[in-house]
This record gives sequence, structure tokens and C-alpha cells, in this order.
Amino acid sequence: MNTWLTAIYIKPEYVDKFLEATTPFAEESLRESGLVSFALLQQVETSSHFSLFDVYHDDAARAAHLSSVHYLMWLEIVTPLLAEPMTPLPYLPIFPPPEDWEHHLETES
Repeated sequence: MNTWLTAIYIKPEYVDKFLEATTPFAEESLRESGLVSFALLQQVETSSHFSLFDVYHDDAARAAHLSSVHYLMWLEIVTPLLAEPMTPLPYLPIFPPPEDWEHHLETES
């Protein structure tokens, strides 16, 4: 299990442009076979602050995501919109435990 939380701070005047670029990126990301979970969150009090939460089956699945055409296109579009560099941080899933994430996916199929 490969879990990441990325802080994304957008220049306030570019929030709409960021959301416009991120929607198709998110839709394409959800089609990746190695993706377990994906969510974009927007802070309530500071609408230009976002968090991207993504979980992959393994390191290879994340590497495939980071080299995908849709990710590279998204990165090219959003980089000029950033107020500061994105901060991706790896996390260990504690609850639910990794095997429960995988079991949940199996029961949905």
C-alpha cells in the first residue's frame, strides 16, 4: 500500500482554473488499475488550499501514475497556478488496515 497526502496551495485568482484542470485529471486517475483511492479536498476557510489524497496498490502503481500522460499534462497546467511548490508526503495507513482497503475493493466488483 502506497499512501500520499499532497498539500496544494493555489494563487487565489487561479482557483477556478485549477479546478477546471483537475477535474479531467481526477477522472483519468480514477481509471488507473493500480489506484485504490483518490480524493481532492478543498479547505473551507481558505478556498485556495487543497489536499490531494491518493492511495496505490504498490510503488509501481504510483510510479505509473507519476509517468502517465494525464498526470504530466495536469502538472504542466497547474504548476504556474501554484502559490508555492506542492508538498507530497507519504503516509502509512493505520485504520482501516491495508488488507481491509483491498477487501473493500474486491467486494465492490
